[in-house]
Amino acid sequence: MPKVSVIIPVYNTENYLRKCLDSVCNQTLKDIEIICINDCSTDSSLELLRGYASKDSRIKIIDFKENKGAAVARNTGIDEAQGEYLGFIDSDDYVDINFYENLYKKAYETRSEVIKGSDMIIVHTDGTKEVDKQNERIKKNKINFWSQYTTAIYQREFILKNNIRFPIGLLVGEDPVFAIKCAFLSNKIDIINNAQYYYIRRDGSLDSENWDDKKIDSYIKYIEIITDFASGFKLNYSDYKHFTGWILHSIETTRLIKASNNQKNYKILTEFFTKIRQKLFKYPIKILFDANVLYISEKRGIYWVSYNLLKKFLNDKRFEVTLWLDRNFACINPDPLYNDLRPVFSNIHLGKIANYKVLENKHFNASEYDVYFNPAINGQLSVGLKPQSFYMLYDTIPMMDKDWFAPEYSKEFKNFYDKLTKDTYCFCDSQSCKNDFIKYFKNLDEDKMSVALISTALNLYPQRDKKKLDVILKKYNAQIPEGSKYILYFGAPHDPRKNVLFSIKCFINFIRQNDIQDLYFILGGARKDILLEMLKSYAGKNYESCKKHIIVLEYVDKEDVNILYSNSLFFSFLSLYEGFGMPPLEAMQAGVPVICANNSSLPEVVGDAAIMVDAEDEEEIIAAFAKFYFNEELRNEYIKRGLARAKLFSWEKTYEIISNRIINVLTNDEK
Repeated sequence: MPKVSVIIPVYNTENYLRKCLDSVCNQTLKDIEIICINDCSTDSSLELLRGYASKDSRIKIIDFKENKGAAVARNTGIDEAQGEYLGFIDSDDYVDINFYENLYKKAYETRSEVIKGSDMIIVHTDGTKEVDKQNERIKKNKINFWSQYTTAIYQREFILKNNIRFPIGLLVGEDPVFAIKCAFLSNKIDIINNAQYYYIRRDGSLDSENWDDKKIDSYIKYIEIITDFASGFKLNYSDYKHFTGWILHSIETTRLIKASNNQKNYKILTEFFTKIRQKLFKYPIKILFDANVLYISEKRGIYWVSYNLLKKFLNDKRFEVTLWLDRNFACINPDPLYNDLRPVFSNIHLGKIANYKVLENKHFNASEYDVYFNPAINGQLSVGLKPQSFYMLYDTIPMMDKDWFAPEYSKEFKNFYDKLTKDTYCFCDSQSCKNDFIKYFKNLDEDKMSVALISTALNLYPQRDKKKLDVILKKYNAQIPEGSKYILYFGAPHDPRKNVLFSIKCFINFIRQNDIQDLYFILGGARKDILLEMLKSYAGKNYESCKKHIIVLEYVDKEDVNILYSNSLFFSFLSLYEGFGMPPLEAMQAGVPVICANNSSLPEVVGDAAIMVDAEDEEEIIAAFAKFYFNEELRNEYIKRGLARAKLFSWEKTYEIISNRIINVLTNDEK
């Protein structure tokens, strides 16, 4: 019995066949048989084979009278082989002269069913070479053995016992089907690094960039074969997710590389991806949660959206959460919620912040996950269908023709969202937000955009306690006379979009027109210095008199927010545009009457629970101030409306919309 049977299918490779046969016939392992199957070549390949056979009795020629394809040729070789182990080599490739000796030595030592040699070297027609590195992946898990099947030898008894064959009739995928079955059915795959196989990459091969309809059809059949095969195994969760992730990643890569210029085939592979994903779906869902916004210093609205959604995902057993960061910066905001989770990095940050290098993390593989969820606009991981991308959308303010943002930021914003494709699913924090993104970004698919109204950063409630209020005001060096009242604003006072200076103007004119001395305007937010400078420039010689009734608190600690809301006479929010508008909702939760602008998303938030005004109509705004200041009964009515309205918003409802849509997409059960 020969130690190794080397099987060589041959079809029109006269220009390469000599080098192939020389590398096999001159092997240092002499006890081999060489089975050459001529698949009805029309060149001089058969004559070359006969010439070699006349000089080497180990060569056996099988001559097909009609072309049957490489799969039939290899299967015929398997049936004819007598060796203890089987090896395969394509007739345009070659191996080192000690290739089979070194492989067999390991086989004799371990008696493993599969022994794989060195990483394949790809030789291009221009003579350049590259190494196709697979061995380290296979060492980690044998089910990674799906390519480079010619670099290994296989125990013949193992192949026959399990009826492992090459699928007939496929233009694409014959080799992986064989390799995958060997990987699943074998107990172990041994790997050595001193057995070299050389693969010749020829122009016009099946690996060419553009695939026709037949190759696409063949690829689909190949994926269906291995999907059905893998589904019949009881793999552990990790292996199952790993292998099915590879299948989906393969479809996505094929769609982008082999069908990107063919709209019909691109669509076919997109639909096929969905079909296979549904078939392979299994809980828990591996979600890659973009945590970049959680690792910054400033905690604003988007931070709290991300924070609250992450809490929900972590408490949902249907999901397995991994945090993603674009690089390994230290956490600025340590928090038990996510600080105990080990994040993964797509890049590695080396050196000090002022002088650093960023290197690609080659150990990070996004395709291992089912879902990439981006709740903010900080980091951005470029992926396609594997993992499936889901983004939170908030507003398109930087796209508007206003001086609300610097041109550089607007450009970055546009570049960020231009990267999203029609494959991306989006959650908009309001219908207004959705309408605006559809208007400005034609690359998004309207049918993949869902409205998921968000909630507030804090769980507020009515807490009317004058003593606690006095303590808080003293904390911020802000006092109002005994018996006086105040209206409230929370937000970024220096942001021109927030319309704060105009709000102050309306307030000052309101108290002047009505000779009111006991009402103050408290503004909570960042950059007190900037606001006061703006007010000084705006008011001119009237600055000091205006300033008497204006109290700017700078940044307010979250534990103080509820008291400030609850004890205000009413809340004023005259923003010129909002993607959602969290402060009016907070005010309603705290039991405060609200005067709110009637633009963008704000009507969706307040409904009929606020007095709505044109944010640029001074007369209308002053009239609204008067209604609440002079009419306690009306204030109480709007407090009731606000409390009822606020109950319609919760993170539970937001998360239910988001999580259900994710699951529906993955299971192809969209509603």
